[in-house]
Amino acid sequence: MKPTMSTIDFNSFMDSVSLSLDLAEACALKDKNKKINFDVAIPDFKATNHSFANHSKKTALGALYIASKLNLGEERLKNLYIAACLHDIGAVEAFVESHQNSSFMYEHSEFGSKIVKKLPLDSSIPDFIKFHHENWDGSGPFGLSGSNIPEESQIIHAADMFELVYNNDKPYWVQKDRLIDWIRSKEDRFFSKYIVDVFMEVLASDRFWLDFENISSYPNILSRMHPPITAPVSLSIMEDIAVVFAAIIDKKSNFTHEHSVGISHYAEMFSKYYSFDEEITQKMTIAALLHDIGKLSIPNYILDKPGRLTPEEYNIIKTHTYYTKLILGNIGGMEDIAQWAGNHHETLRGTGYPDGIDSEQLCLNSRIMTVCDIYQALTEERSYRGVMPKDKALGIIDSMVEIGNIDRNVVKVLKEII
Repeated sequence: MKPTMSTIDFNSFMDSVSLSLDLAEACALKDKNKKINFDVAIPDFKATNHSFANHSKKTALGALYIASKLNLGEERLKNLYIAACLHDIGAVEAFVESHQNSSFMYEHSEFGSKIVKKLPLDSSIPDFIKFHHENWDGSGPFGLSGSNIPEESQIIHAADMFELVYNNDKPYWVQKDRLIDWIRSKEDRFFSKYIVDVFMEVLASDRFWLDFENISSYPNILSRMHPPITAPVSLSIMEDIAVVFAAIIDKKSNFTHEHSVGISHYAEMFSKYYSFDEEITQKMTIAALLHDIGKLSIPNYILDKPGRLTPEEYNIIKTHTYYTKLILGNIGGMEDIAQWAGNHHETLRGTGYPDGIDSEQLCLNSRIMTVCDIYQALTEERSYRGVMPKDKALGIIDSMVEIGNIDRNVVKVLKEII
């Protein structure tokens, strides 16, 4: 009897995706090399001063609270939740494309819609994301007005703007009246009277304010609110999703546009050589595609720096493997993938990061991922050098074998398969 293939828990996947997007947005908005025109009509608001930690989760929470008053059906509620979690998925690409005179609101909404169309999700979700910055009076980036704006987009817009106005450094009761007045002041301009009235019902509840204030510390607050997504995701579907996210990750830097995909090809070649079964092969591919997802938290001025990194910059870039493990490690069904992906800078001598584990704790799959990453990185262009010839790259890898950092047998296989 053929064993059942592993599946991925979609609820925990959405939670982790939200974390990765919030890390990316917070990082990019504070990047000293970026000049983003963040067009939000909020007095005294500065994107560089706002903490975007848990922004997606808080937006989703606000959207679900509003929706709870509207009696949406379960399918609409599920799609609203997914769209709210992913509403800023286009931000990474927009930060790459945007410059001082461009509109971030338009670009990240447009890019986000295009990205989500590639994911195996309901066909309504891309439009919810595309129009989540449309204003009721037609003054938004795409010029939609009134009931032409999808109701789900209107809900996300209200929750998103509320999160931006909310000051995470102050208790809710200090700012409650100001926030209520601000929402009311945007009636018939940003939001319809209907959405504002519903939001006022939400804001009348102490539970909402306490949930909003505590969601960073208690993740079960959101899990209590969101609709159950019981259907697990197959590894095949997860691989398709991973391809999309690999493109987002690699797009972040001009010098890594094919890095993760390149590693996934080598991971597949290794899997074939070692006769891994279909499940392990797919997991290796997914791990390769997502191994650098933690780099969404690293500023581009470090990733693209043409010269040697300072000690401080090196310590910052080292954190990306920690964030890879943090993002992937809580996804049900991806525990082993998280380890293989997050261990790609560990060494057999225990001198790597983030955990400093050694040969006794590094399985074959982790060792393979490390060698794939090193070879791919050496043979692609970087900000500080051109493409390295194959022979020179292998020479450097051999020196790593000699000092005991990487597995000699895995390197031997690399030379055979390339």
